[in-house]
Amino acid sequence: MRKLSDEIEALIADGGLEAGARLPSERKLAADFGVSRSRLREAIQQLASRGILTARQGGGTFVAAPLAPSSLDKALSPLSSLARMEPGYWQDVMEIRKSLDGDTAYCAALRAGDEDRARLTAAFEHIRKAEGADAATQAQADAAFHMAVAQASHNAVLRQVMAGLFELLQHSISASLEKLYRLPRTAHALEDQHRLIFQAIVEGRADDARDAARRHLDFVEDSLRLIEDAAARERRSVRALSRAAIQKEARS
Repeated sequence: MRKLSDEIEALIADGGLEAGARLPSERKLAADFGVSRSRLREAIQQLASRGILTARQGGGTFVAAPLAPSSLDKALSPLSSLARMEPGYWQDVMEIRKSLDGDTAYCAALRAGDEDRARLTAAFEHIRKAEGADAATQAQADAAFHMAVAQASHNAVLRQVMAGLFELLQHSISASLEKLYRLPRTAHALEDQHRLIFQAIVEGRADDARDAARRHLDFVEDSLRLIEDAAARERRSVRALSRAAIQKEARS
């Protein structure tokens, strides 16, 4: 079953809604999709964090303008197939993210306005509420938080690049990312790290925000390496047992 945010995105595409077009009211959308208004707001927040929608105080929800020239999308899209085929490609993605995330958090701490801080607060609350939920829900809350940080940086190109990197990472190690959120100790650590990033940004502590973002990605990278190593060991063990069984059958 499709997520509500995907259904709203399909509504935008099917309806031919262009940048600047206003969405129907929350009341109507909630009725059309048969969901509560709180669930609808959460889906709208996810799309806003990805730069697809933008909310205006007391003015409704609108389709956002494109975040960057289409040439940037064209530059990133061919990498998706490479991410699927190359087992170690995620490490290249993480290397770039470690460079960009720190600067994104730094800029967000310097430039975030009241609306940005409100979005960040909502995104962090979603992370807290998602703890204990299924891995996919936690991963979505995590991505939405980082996109809210990118939005608060007020750098349109940076937001688009960050969105592309999230997609590439998902393509390359989706199974490992889900395992990351199934580990209770890891989930608690991730929430603490997100809290440090969030607090530094809303308090305007740019250097602390950059440091917290970099430490967070160091932790994620180390955890993913452990998960990947464990999976590789499991595959080697299965192959060894399979070979042993074949050899035993051949001797009998």
